[in-house]
Amino acid sequence: MEIGKATSVYQTQEVKGTKETYYKEAQKVDYSKYSADDLMQIPFEEAKLNQESIDKRYQELADDGNIKPRHAVGLLALKGALNFSGNSSIDKAYYQTLQSSPKENLGLVTYEFQMNFQGFAQGEDISPTFMKDGRSGNGSYLLNKNQATSVDFDAFINSAIASFEKNLTKAKSSNAENSVQNQYQGIVDFYKTFQDNFNKATKEPYYA
Repeated sequence: MEIGKATSVYQTQEVKGTKETYYKEAQKVDYSKYSADDLMQIPFEEAKLNQESIDKRYQELADDGNIKPRHAVGLLALKGALNFSGNSSIDKAYYQTLQSSPKENLGLVTYEFQMNFQGFAQGEDISPTFMKDGRSGNGSYLLNKNQATSVDFDAFINSAIASFEKNLTKAKSSNAENSVQNQYQGIVDFYKTFQDNFNKATKEPYYA
């Protein structure tokens, strides 16, 4: 179907940047015929403005048995990305990176990114979470918005890429199982795409 087709009047939303005010013309969209795959293609700004309507359509699809496990994981991850850090550039880049990631990897990369980001914000070195038995701390890795926005994201993303590339090289040289090598490769690809999307997002006007 045609994504983003407006079925009602335009509305204007005022959004502020750091130096000047921008105006974004937004369309109110009828999602009643959207499939789960369609919902996963909705652009970041549109999803921010219409999350209640998107949630309603998701529930309708779920009630009809039209939500597969990959849809549930993907749509939950996308919803979480909308307001993950409070930094619009990070959140948009995260959202877009999830959209372009292989659907079978979304659970892995979502968990890995969030744990890496939280650990880095608390002064930890980045290491593969999926190779650990689990973290302790009883919630100590949950960040508030002030902590999240204070992270040097360029430093984080560069450290993440370097760490996982190093682990990928080790896995290959030690003839680790293909599944482990593939997980490392998937995370490296995720972070590189994330970095590209973040660099693009930082050049765009800020939308609250």
